[in-house]
Amino acid sequence: MEEKLKAEKIKITPQRREIIRILTELEKTHPSFNQIYRAIKETQPNVSRSTVHENLKLLVQRGIIWSFNYKGETRYEMSPEPHVNLAKFNGEIKDIENEKLDEKLDEIIKILNEEEGIEIKSLLVLVEK
Repeated sequence: MEEKLKAEKIKITPQRREIIRILTELEKTHPSFNQIYRAIKETQPNVSRSTVHENLKLLVQRGIIWSFNYKGETRYEMSPEPHVNLAKFNGEIKDIENEKLDEKLDEIIKILNEEEGIEIKSLLVLVEK
């Protein structure tokens, strides 16, 4: 991910490096802002909520990570590929890796693009269990 920051000409500060480490570590859990903030506070106790928020916002704006809202909470997504997420009753969100689903998502993207004239930036499907 640091390569993406360099490509976007974003300075790699200690806070950004730690955010990247935490995001990578929590990648499969689709962490919330609060989960990310608590994890960073363990290694950088002086970091402010606004610093974490502004850095996450920058990463989302530059398309390095993605965010989505689930039950009033902003969650962060690392995978740029279209895929299905499964939200469990306990709030855990995980990726479903299934080749048939991936093919169907590709079909949806193609239909939206060719028939509706919508160029898809990203596609996120969230299914509740």
